[in-house]
Amino acid sequence: MIIPLTYLGFLLGVIRMLRCRGAKNDTENNSVKEATHKDLSASFVEHQMHIAQLSERFFHSHIDIVEPKRSKGLTKQEAAHKLQTDGKNALSPPKTISNMELFFRQFKNLLWLLMFGAAALCFLTYIYDPTDALNLYVGIFIVAIVFLMCIVSFFEEKKGVEVVRAFQTLMPTSCQVIRDGKEILLNPEELVVGDIVVVRSGCKVPADMRIIGCTDFFLETSSITGEAEPLEFNAKDAAVNVSIFESYNIAFNGSFCVDGEGYGIVIRTGENTVIGQIASLTLGQKDKKCKFETEIERFVQFITIMAITMATVIFSIGLIVNGGNDVIRLFVTGFLMVIIANVPQGLPTTVTTELTIIARRMAKKNVFLKKLEKIDSVGATTVIASDKTGTLTKNCMTVTDLWYNNSYNSARPENTGRTTKKRNLNAMNTLGWYDAPLSDILSVICVCNKARIESNLTTKIRPPRVDSELDLTVYRSQPVKEMLISGNPSEVALLRYASGMLDAKEVRDNFHVVFEVPFNSVRKYHLILVTTESTWNEMDERKRMNADVEFILMIKGAPEVLIKSCSSLNIDGVSMELNEKRMDDFNEAYETFGDEGCRVIGFATKKFRAPASSVFSIKSNTVPMDGWDFLGMSAIMDPPRDDTPRAIKACKEAGIKVYMVTGDHKSTATAIARQIGMIDSEEVTNLDHHRQVIRRTNSQDWAVITGPELPALNEKQWDALLEHRYIVFARTTPEHKLLIVTESQKRGECVTVTGDGVNDAPALKKADVGVAMGLAGSDVAKQAADIILLDDNFSSIVAGIEEGRLLFDNLRKTIAYTMTHMWPELVPVMLNFFFGFPLGLTPVQILSIDLITDIPPAVSLAYEGPEADIMLQPPRKKETHLVTKGLITYTYLFMSIFISVGGVVAYLLSYYLNGVRPLELAFTANDHFKVGASNFTTSSGVVLTAAEQVHMAAQAAAAFHIAVVVGQAWHLWMCLTRRVSIFVHGMANIVAILAVIIDLLLICLFTFVPGVQYVFGSAPPPWECWLVPVVVGIWIWIFNEVRKYGIRNYPKNKLVQIVKW
Repeated sequence: MIIPLTYLGFLLGVIRMLRCRGAKNDTENNSVKEATHKDLSASFVEHQMHIAQLSERFFHSHIDIVEPKRSKGLTKQEAAHKLQTDGKNALSPPKTISNMELFFRQFKNLLWLLMFGAAALCFLTYIYDPTDALNLYVGIFIVAIVFLMCIVSFFEEKKGVEVVRAFQTLMPTSCQVIRDGKEILLNPEELVVGDIVVVRSGCKVPADMRIIGCTDFFLETSSITGEAEPLEFNAKDAAVNVSIFESYNIAFNGSFCVDGEGYGIVIRTGENTVIGQIASLTLGQKDKKCKFETEIERFVQFITIMAITMATVIFSIGLIVNGGNDVIRLFVTGFLMVIIANVPQGLPTTVTTELTIIARRMAKKNVFLKKLEKIDSVGATTVIASDKTGTLTKNCMTVTDLWYNNSYNSARPENTGRTTKKRNLNAMNTLGWYDAPLSDILSVICVCNKARIESNLTTKIRPPRVDSELDLTVYRSQPVKEMLISGNPSEVALLRYASGMLDAKEVRDNFHVVFEVPFNSVRKYHLILVTTESTWNEMDERKRMNADVEFILMIKGAPEVLIKSCSSLNIDGVSMELNEKRMDDFNEAYETFGDEGCRVIGFATKKFRAPASSVFSIKSNTVPMDGWDFLGMSAIMDPPRDDTPRAIKACKEAGIKVYMVTGDHKSTATAIARQIGMIDSEEVTNLDHHRQVIRRTNSQDWAVITGPELPALNEKQWDALLEHRYIVFARTTPEHKLLIVTESQKRGECVTVTGDGVNDAPALKKADVGVAMGLAGSDVAKQAADIILLDDNFSSIVAGIEEGRLLFDNLRKTIAYTMTHMWPELVPVMLNFFFGFPLGLTPVQILSIDLITDIPPAVSLAYEGPEADIMLQPPRKKETHLVTKGLITYTYLFMSIFISVGGVVAYLLSYYLNGVRPLELAFTANDHFKVGASNFTTSSGVVLTAAEQVHMAAQAAAAFHIAVVVGQAWHLWMCLTRRVSIFVHGMANIVAILAVIIDLLLICLFTFVPGVQYVFGSAPPPWECWLVPVVVGIWIWIFNEVRKYGIRNYPKNKLVQIVKW
């Protein structure tokens, strides 16, 4: 089997092609081909060396070529010298960013650059005309606010960066090394070439090593090669023409030992290991800009162009209307203020705050975001391509059912009618509590089993792979069973099952193994020959007497193999002849378990007597290989997580496609898909153990296909396949996973893909969102991914999608809120420029709206929770932008105009209540209502002095200011939801409530406090002016509730489409 070579060869080629992606000429294409075909194994020769040659090459390691486990290893001094020379056995960490660099990066935002430009113009204007200190104050105010916003953004982003750094600096687990002839525990980072490492069951291989000695050494290498089943490794030297990937004497860094023990000499460390070279290629790719960043840039560019264009137009018209006079005032009021009015100053801070808030919430849901901006891509997911094992399932092989006594039995102790609470009884008595053949099955499970019971004192079971302290912390939070067990997953499952019913260790102690034939993939069974411990203690005496003793043959393995050697079926403790009827019962049970996707293991036994001095051997026919008594069989599977069906249902309701991508057999994968709700049970027919005939529904919702079929599909076949919403991809490799991602993206899908192995890195990089497993994932997969699941749980991905959708919703709400202030700030400028009305808002008032009163409510929207129907909506299309025509129409043509009308009404009402009619105000701005103005006579004959005119103008400006701020406060509540009624959604956002209170207190401060009034150019207006924004606010609520009702009930109506955002 040369699967590792195929996988790794493909992997390296794809990585290099990804790195060279975008090449435009033949030279670059040739480089890609050369890189693709480069043989990674060329530098490895150790796998072809005999142990004597290895001893000569690594003479400092003092290898014992006769008995490798007695090798002396390096001395401390030699190891220290090599560590200093070669460096640590660790991958280079990703490039980090300094706090200083992070701080200055905040100022690169185009909005802030635009504001700095406005501030610079203010300073230049003040230099040109120092008599008007207002320009200086405005410039300083703008700079101060920008610095404040950048500081807030810096600290928010710094929190996310610190979490990433903490994750990347987790301490590794220890490994066992022989140095100075002693076996010691060592940090894997301190390993050097020439170290002799001991790897036992349950341990990870800490570096690339050449095996020099081993016993039943099985490694699970899926994180490196993609091979799901454990492979047996040995110390035999390979032929000259065999690569490291075809040999089985090289244990790669990151492999996991599931059984036996091995001694190896370290031949590569750090980035020189296979995993290190793959990591350097994969992680060296430049990250592509995510859609969220592109959308923000697009919006900022739109705002910038619109702001500069409007400012230039209004300033030009103002110059024409005023005959080119009073240029400085026109420039400040008509150019700078228009730019400031167009810029949503709270947006950068709101974006950073919202990203941080959602990242924290996702962390509580066991979703770790390496790059905060990726949240939006998660929310835009249209396809989840998920691994099965450990993500959709528990990653814990479990005995689910037993078949014995010709009946099915649930594999739970309570269903046996017995318990094991009385621990004072010995194991054999406990076995006696169970009726045969269950008692015999339990004996075979306990004794004919190579899984190790490490301890009875702990309350944890070792996970299959542990990568870091974080992994252990997360794992400890999960409920587990009673004892620490390691070994082959199926044997661990059986032993765990038996341990729930009796003391497995004591059962083992009551038997002595005389002869054993270990399991292999050819014979497909594990056979042991035992005697009871009491018989064994008398064996010497019986040998002297040449007496016979009773031996018990215990066999565990593939039922279809065992049954061929059986002549009877044990029913209620009686061996019944295995006739045709009982054989049919056996076949039916076997096929039933197989159809459910279970791994089926049978149990058989045979008791016989033989001389105590017998030497047993299969070849000498001293071990009976027929006439066995078949006891029953067990169904073992990795069951679905308890919350997976709910998560699949949520995906269906949210319109998200789900692909199960697994290396398992089609029947196993389909059975799991059926259990979690991807496939309806009644839609699967004609099941048998070896194949699955599937009748597809008329709606073509689902399909099942194997990986080897994928490369042969043409474009039309891919189109037809990917039209299905739920697809099971069975017998897949990492190559197939990358192909699935690529073909889905070509059809406009936003793909989120999961992976845990080094070989998954290309798919994780290629996907819109790469998700690595925190518990079972390799370090390379974690670094290549955008997101890390700390609990390896599929439902956590669904929770992340909800948070991503929430981010997009809340950003749209923020933009809808902040963009509304544009017309209310431009209208008084336009009335002043075009019709000569006294200025309705002073420059400081405009700045206060943009940089003070609008920011708390805008930021508060980042704290808004999801609407009730957020996961009942289909995913947004890939071409959907953050700012749409509907959003612009809603803000500029409706909300902005409503509040502008309220401001103008309050402004005119203030003058009217002071005796000045609206029409009398036209073209008075140049000569009246300012300091030093001439007297103004109203239509009723009242003469107003300059001081009275200035006071009236201050009152009107305050009225306009109040109308805008209070109107926006009313509008904020309508921005809490996009579709759901506010009366259903509620007002639980405490931050929004505080923001409104702060705004009301601020407008009172600006209006009533002496000194502050002078700076803002305001005075308390007539009380009637306070009623105007209340009326406007009520109208805003009515309009929005009707609009949302239409969105919910008539989504395709043309009028509804105009105001839908």
